[in-house]
Amino acid sequence: MLSLAAGVIRAQQPPAAQQSAAPTGPLAPEKYKNIQVLKDVPADQVDLLMRYFTAATGFQCQTCHVRDQATGVFRYEEDTQRAKATARSMIKMVQSVNANRDQFGVNINCATCHQGRNRPAGLTPALMMTPDQLAELAARQGGPGATGAPPQGPARAGGPPAGGAPPAGNAQPGAGRGNAGPPIDDVLNKYVEALGGRAALEKLRTRVITGTYVTRANMSIPFTIEEKGAKYRETSQLPNGAQIIGFDGQSGWLLAGANTATDIEGFPLRLLTRLADLTRALTFKERYQNLQSTTARLTLSAGATPIDTNMVQGAPSAGVTERFYFDAGTGLLVRRQIITRTPLNGSLTETFDYGMYRAVNGVQMAHTIKRNNWAVLDTFTVTDIKTNTPIDDSRFGKPKG
Repeated sequence: MLSLAAGVIRAQQPPAAQQSAAPTGPLAPEKYKNIQVLKDVPADQVDLLMRYFTAATGFQCQTCHVRDQATGVFRYEEDTQRAKATARSMIKMVQSVNANRDQFGVNINCATCHQGRNRPAGLTPALMMTPDQLAELAARQGGPGATGAPPQGPARAGGPPAGGAPPAGNAQPGAGRGNAGPPIDDVLNKYVEALGGRAALEKLRTRVITGTYVTRANMSIPFTIEEKGAKYRETSQLPNGAQIIGFDGQSGWLLAGANTATDIEGFPLRLLTRLADLTRALTFKERYQNLQSTTARLTLSAGATPIDTNMVQGAPSAGVTERFYFDAGTGLLVRRQIITRTPLNGSLTETFDYGMYRAVNGVQMAHTIKRNNWAVLDTFTVTDIKTNTPIDDSRFGKPKG
């Protein structure tokens, strides 16, 4: 897979926020044919919702939609024999439960039961609690030595936070809902200084990153990333040829092999723009609204020693929440998490983990990056970073022809 964005595009699957954006245009029946149950969903959110259905259930587009075997083109308005009828029934069930949340006491979505599987797995056996979970349980029940069964429901150790938002990766309690953290300005200023200082960051004009990433299928893919301001280009040398995604500051595109470049629009474009982060450290206040600070105990990988972090959370746009976890000791960013609310109460989550910081021309830069979402798990190992190398703007524009 190309990256978090391109992998989503190729797999035909797209990713916590607090509420969906209010409709700003026509509803689904005004733009699409044969809409029977999603009548109150904005037309510009239908693609996002379809991608959520795919991620939540494991079904692909052709399960419900008719696809021409000769051309590969979908005729979305035509029903398959049973699948779309079943999907409509399930959507009605979700809508009914959520409309009567006062009676049922919960909000649900497709992933509540399916969790990415065609058939819901049902209740899974409980696991032994970790030392951290036992310590948390003891603290909630009165301090060291307290005994008793874990509480039931969402508050149970390892369960999702209240309100239906997914857990913050494998952060310990306190991620987004725990103790108040240091003042936001203190956290962000410490981050800037940890990277090398404002003066060094302001000198960054371009960056070219090369290396190799390993996919969830254990494929090793050479890559090159080019950045200039908000512009971004990523090239992956796949076995069947180069695959490139680009963003020129306004529009995005995808070029695969010898094919003609195609536009990236809607939710996939939002995924692509999230990869361009050359200027992020100096523009937090401009990019994010409703910034909040909390502390979080974070375990970045299985078996790793937990670290204390300061988590800053903000909203870059309606229906989206981003969380940034900064190492409380070094001040460096170790995790970025983006949570997008979809219609029908579901969320799609992307996680970026950063490690092995090394100085490049006076600025600390991560040399390992893990991108993880509902469909992609790519681990990048950087071998070289060059800064302020001249890059022509045409590199970021959609190729002609």
